[in-house]
Amino acid sequence: MNRLLSRIPGRIAAILLTLLMSEAASAAVIFPTVTNTNDTGAGSLRAAITAANANGADGAIISFDIGSGCGPHVIHLGSALPDIKFETHIEGFSQTGAAKNSKRSFNENDEVICIVIAGDNLVNDAFTVPDTVADSMTLSVLGVAFSGFTHSAINLRGGSAHLVAGVRTGGTLGGVSMDSVGYGVILAAGVHGAQIGGPDWDGQNQFGDLTNNAIYIASSNATTNAAHNNTIQYDNIGFVYEGTTEIKLPTTGAGIAVGGKSNGLSSISVRYAGAAGVHFSNTDATQNGLFLAGTSFNEGDGVLIDDDASDNFIQNTLISSNGGAGVRVVNGQGNDLTINNFDSNAGLAIDLGPPGVTANDNDSQQPAPDYANRGLNFPVLTSAKGGHTGVVTGTLTTIPGTYYIDLQVTSTCDPSGYGEGQNGPEYPSGTTGNVTVPNLTAQGQGSVAFSLPVYFSFYPSKTFFVTALARDVSDNTSEFAACIPYVDDTIFFDNFEP
Repeated sequence: MNRLLSRIPGRIAAILLTLLMSEAASAAVIFPTVTNTNDTGAGSLRAAITAANANGADGAIISFDIGSGCGPHVIHLGSALPDIKFETHIEGFSQTGAAKNSKRSFNENDEVICIVIAGDNLVNDAFTVPDTVADSMTLSVLGVAFSGFTHSAINLRGGSAHLVAGVRTGGTLGGVSMDSVGYGVILAAGVHGAQIGGPDWDGQNQFGDLTNNAIYIASSNATTNAAHNNTIQYDNIGFVYEGTTEIKLPTTGAGIAVGGKSNGLSSISVRYAGAAGVHFSNTDATQNGLFLAGTSFNEGDGVLIDDDASDNFIQNTLISSNGGAGVRVVNGQGNDLTINNFDSNAGLAIDLGPPGVTANDNDSQQPAPDYANRGLNFPVLTSAKGGHTGVVTGTLTTIPGTYYIDLQVTSTCDPSGYGEGQNGPEYPSGTTGNVTVPNLTAQGQGSVAFSLPVYFSFYPSKTFFVTALARDVSDNTSEFAACIPYVDDTIFFDNFEP
C-alpha cells in the first residue's frame, strides 16, 4: 500500500490515506487489481470496475499489476466499460515502471505511463460517471493513456471533486501509436469541485490529437445548473512531450471550451488548436478565470468570448502568435482583459465587436445591451518621453465614473497601429492608475486627462512603443490605444533628467 500511495499525486494520496485510516472505511473499501489486458474475466479492468460498483458507497481503489514491467500494456475494449457509479480511484501509476512527471516546465515531461486503454474506434467513452450518481460521488483517474474513443476519454456526467491527473491522449507511447480521441475530459452540467491536472507539475495532463475539445465545461440544461467551481491546472493542450521532444497534436475545435461558471484555469498551455485556444461561450459562462497561462499558435483567436459570456477575467497570460485576435469579445460585458502579454497575433491584441479597430464613439449611446464590454472607448495617448523613468500623458473620453488605466510598453506595434502589450522582466514596465471622468458631460460623456510614469530597468537604447487600456468599475476593458513611440529625452546618462 505504501508503494501505491508513493506513486499518487499528493492531493489524492492524502484523501486515500484518510479513507484507509477510517475504521469504518478500512473494513469496507476494496482493492481490485488488474492483472491482465483481457477485455473480460478475472483480473480484467472490466471485472475491477464491476467489483467497485458492487461494493457501493464504501469505495474501491483499482491498482495495476500486469506482467513484470511497464510495457506499455494495452487494454483493448470490445464494448463499453460499465458506468462508474460509486467512489472509485483508478491508479495507473501503481503499475511497475510507471512514474509521475518530475519536470517543472511546459517544455518537457518525463512521465512514464504503462497503461493504455484502447477503444479501437469502436467504443464511445473510456470511463463514464452517469448523471444519476450521488453528488458526493468521486472518481480519480491517474497515470493512464487513452486511444481511439469516438466520444471521450473521461465523461463526467455527475458527482463532484473528481481528479484527473497524469493522463494522456495522442502521440506514440513506448512504441504504441495511439488513435485520436473525441473529447479529452467532459465536465457535464452540475459537476463541481473537479480538478483536471495539478495541483503541481506531477499531475500534468497531456491532451493531443483530439477531434473536439481537450476539456469541455458544460453550461446548464433544463434541470441542472452549469458545471462550476472546477479547476484546470498544469496541463499541456494541443501538444505532448515525449522526453524533451515536442509533438504537435492539435485539437480540431477550441482547446478548452467553457460554458460553466466560476471555473479556474491556471498554469496551462494551449497551442495549435484548430479554433480558439480557450472559448468562453453563453450566458452561463461567467466569473471564470484564465491566469498564469499561455495560449499560442492557435488557428483562431487566443481567447474567444461570445454568446453573452460575461464577468470573466484573463490576466497574467501570454497570448501570442494566434491566427486571429489575441482576445476577441464578440459580445458580453464585464470581461477583464488587463495585465497580459500580447505578441504577434494576426488580429488585434484585444478586439471588441466586429473584427478590426472599433473607433471611439459616444459611450453613452450603445447599439445593444450586450455590446462587447459595452464598447468602452480606449485612451488616446498624447506623449511618452523620459529616460530610465518617463511620463505618459493622454486623455480618456467616456461616460462619468472612475476608470483604471493600464499602461503597457511593447518593442513592436501591431500593424494596425493599435498596440500589442507586453509585460514581464524582459520588457520595461508601465504603471497603472485610476482616473475619474467628471460629471460635466457633453452628449452624455466627458473627458479626463492623465499623466502616469513608466519605468525602465536599463537605459532605453532601442525603440519602444507605449499603449494603454481602460477598464471601468464593472471590469469592462477597452481595446488598446494607438501606439506612440517612447521618446528618450535624457541629457545625462547617470539618471539626471532634463
